[in-house]
Amino acid sequence: MSSRKFAKSAKRSERLREVQDLGRKISTQTVFLHQAIAQDVGLNATDTRCVDLIVSDARGMVTAGRLSELTGLTTGAITHILDRLEKRGIVERVRDSEDRRRVFVRVRSESLEPLLPKYEALAKAFLAVAAEYSDDELALICGYMRKMSETSERLMADLTGTPAR
Repeated sequence: MSSRKFAKSAKRSERLREVQDLGRKISTQTVFLHQAIAQDVGLNATDTRCVDLIVSDARGMVTAGRLSELTGLTTGAITHILDRLEKRGIVERVRDSEDRRRVFVRVRSESLEPLLPKYEALAKAFLAVAAEYSDDELALICGYMRKMSETSERLMADLTGTPAR
């Protein structure tokens, strides 16, 4: 679909501007929504997003270096975040049983209890909106979101000099 040539028109230009404006608005709202949720439990949005990245990993744990790659933050910044989260009892560091030099970080599941209701409410609200669309429309939306996610990863890799996933 990306190789298709679309006729230039005032309506198309207006629609593309609307996509850009809404994307910027949603991005900003998302940052502040995550900050409000995090702040409600005494964290910041970067903390909760790092927790999400750890939980989302297939093994449920990552190294600090991997977290640095995923976020684009320096290893020093990640160490500071992990120290803060460890002090709060949210994460714990665990030595790799095969290579004792390597340390993983995992989330202590009980520490998620204050956050779960907030993120479950968020998911429920967003899924209710998605449920309004047909299967074909959802496939289109998912395709768009997948391409935007890949583009964001590529742009972040370019900015930080870290490889895209």
